[in-house]
Amino acid sequence: MTNVRYQIEALIVLDDIVEKNHPYRDYDRMVDFRILAKPMHARYSDLGRREIGAERGLRMLILQFVEDRSDREMERFIRENVAARRFCGFAVNESTPDHSYFGAFRKRLGTEGLMNIFDVMRTAMKEAGLIREIF
Repeated sequence: MTNVRYQIEALIVLDDIVEKNHPYRDYDRMVDFRILAKPMHARYSDLGRREIGAERGLRMLILQFVEDRSDREMERFIRENVAARRFCGFAVNESTPDHSYFGAFRKRLGTEGLMNIFDVMRTAMKEAGLIREIF
């Protein structure tokens, strides 16, 4: 029975499930998250348990902001939402972080790091015509 379960999970490809015009795909087109995460790699260690990684953390942080979720809501959102899993790079059968991860990640980034990330996203969304700034 276990082999059947893994064979079924192997056939599920999140990219095939999430609609091609889903808004989260726009974020991938607007921002290269690998480049955005690159300065953070020095804050991660290759030793110890496997880290979620800076790029995944940034992706989850962006979704948390866009979806206006608390840390506990975000824990559940990432675990249950197929489009969010795909955007953040989690496989169907892969565990996702609990609520404590989000506060720790923001602390790791610091205030200046958070400001830089949101400035990059705001600029990219503005250039893509997804937001307007009206004062």
